Formats: sequence, C-alpha cells, structure tokens
Amino acid sequence: MSKRQKFIIATIILTFGIVAIRYPFLQWRFRMVFYAITAGILSFWGLYDVDLIKIKRVMIPALPALFAVGAALSFPLLPPIFENLLIWPISYDTGLILAFGLKLIYLSIFAVGYYAAMLCGNIYNVASLRTIQLLRAAHSIGFILALVSSLFYFLIISSLHLDSFFNLILVFLISFPLILISLWAVELSDKVGERVLRLAVFLSVIIAELAWAVSFWPLTVSVWALYLSAAFYVLVGVTQYLLEDKLFKTTIREFILVSVVIFLLVIFTAAWKG
Repeated sequence: MSKRQKFIIATIILTFGIVAIRYPFLQWRFRMVFYAITAGILSFWGLYDVDLIKIKRVMIPALPALFAVGAALSFPLLPPIFENLLIWPISYDTGLILAFGLKLIYLSIFAVGYYAAMLCGNIYNVASLRTIQLLRAAHSIGFILALVSSLFYFLIISSLHLDSFFNLILVFLISFPLILISLWAVELSDKVGERVLRLAVFLSVIIAELAWAVSFWPLTVSVWALYLSAAFYVLVGVTQYLLEDKLFKTTIREFILVSVVIFLLVIFTAAWKG
C-alpha cells in the first residue's frame, strides 16, 4: 500500500470520526481519548518509513495528530442552527440547513488540512535525508496548520471560561508542542537542539502570559482565541526566520505592523464599560 493510499484512508477515518464521536456511546472524555489515540496511531501508520527514526518518529506524526484532535474538539462549537443571516432573520428550516452546510464545509476543510499535514510530514522525512525543492512549501503549509491548530485549542480553552491561572497553564501546554514542532521543522535534525528547545519554552511562556493578561479583558471567546493565535503567528514566524538566518529589517517591520494592527483591533472590539 502506498503512502498516499494510507493518507487517504487515515483522512477518511478521522473525518468520519469527528462526526461519530458526537454520538453518546461513552462519556465525552472517553470518546475524545479514543479519538486522540486513533489519530496518533493513524498518523504514525501513514507516515511510517524505515527512515522515520529517532526524534522524527515523534515530531513528524505529531502535527497531523494534534491538528485532528483540535478539529474534533472544536467541532461542537459550531452553531447547531442559525437564527439570522447577517442581520436578517431566517426560518427554522433554513437555519438548520445553513448550520448543516457549515459543518460539511468544516469537515471538508479538515480533510484537506489533515491530508496536507500528512504530506508535509512525508516531505520533512525525505528532506531530513536530502535536499528537495518542496521543503520551503512544506514549511509554509506546516506553519499554517500549526497556526490553525493553535486557534482550535485556544477557542476550546476560551469557551471553558476558566480562571486566568488555568488559562495560563493550558495555553502553555498547548503552545509548547506546536511551537517545538514548528521550530524543529526548520532544522530537521535527528534530535531537538538546545537552542530550539529553549526558544520553544520561551515563546510558549510569552503566549501563556499573554493569555493570562487578556483573561482580565472583556473579550469574546473568538476574539480571545484570535488574539493568541495572532501572537503565535508573529512570535513563531519571527523565530523561524531567525533560525533560517533570514530575519531582515523589512521582515521585522512587517511583523511589528501586524502586531500593532491586531492589538488595536483587540482594544476596539473589547466590550469596555465606562
């Protein structure tokens, strides 16, 4: 069986699995644990190769698995029905159809994203042995998938409305593996270097502290998660350029501009009360 066939089988199983775990045959947490284990096994099975050795056995299948689990956890956050289309009220049946269509779109995007994550993992494995032209594209796609994964998890954490301290801990635990994978992918070494490990810890602490700080702000669930994902984008993006020795002044200015714009948007969208 070719790797592409394995990727397709894993994608189909996990896509239908997102819907299947909604049925109450067990408690929700047990269903999610089962899905997470399945995602890990299928990701490793699909990417398994004789060259998948040492730390690559963990780092390469980790991103597809984390992406799948994040998507499954976020799926229940989709609205069960739309009461309005923008500002216009709609009928009950139309609202159900629109909600069903949104779920189909979500599942389709997940299927494409998971398959892309598996392809990126395969490219990383090959590129760790020899130079290939697709590596740059894989870095870009892998970073986007890590960013989307972070958004999934931040939305889940935000929707729980936890205490600021728990937000700090959970955001750190979620950010660290995603950042570590993103930074390690730049070097694709046989082990995680000390520099990469320290940077991953440092960036995770910063994002966690931002999560703690904005927990006191009157932000909606989506804005809170988007703000942290934007911080993930800026911090990890700059660090990747740094590891590649391509961090120029123009790049820094672009990331600073993005940071300022996002911060202002968060300030103006917060529900401040005088």
